[in-house]
Amino acid sequence: ALFAAKILGPRIGRFYDAEGNELPEPHNFPPHSVALQVLGTFILWVGWYGFNPGSTLGISASGYADVSALCAVTTTLAAAAGSVSAMFTDMIMTRKHTGETTYDITMCMNGALSGLVRITAGCSVCE
Repeated sequence: ALFAAKILGPRIGRFYDAEGNELPEPHNFPPHSVALQVLGTFILWVGWYGFNPGSTLGISASGYADVSALCAVTTTLAAAAGSVSAMFTDMIMTRKHTGETTYDITMCMNGALSGLVRITAGCSVCE
């Protein structure tokens, strides 16, 4: 991947113009399909329920159902907390920069994924 990135180089129009001159400030590309991003995030979120609670490898033994339930709850709370915190952090940063208050759903979805990644290792021991 590193070699491919080096060969391809940066996106034309993002950091450099068509002639190769560096832009004074990187150009932000708008998201292509926010609806598909939200759908993909929720598909991953539901898939995390198969991974985190499913990692108990069996609910037949005594106490495994409690561990699995704890995994499901902490997975939900981590994704929700990541989503809300990323949305409000982006809102505060945007308000500071532009003076306007806006809520960005794409940052909300990125926060949900970061919360899911964060909780994966310790979902069975967090209370």
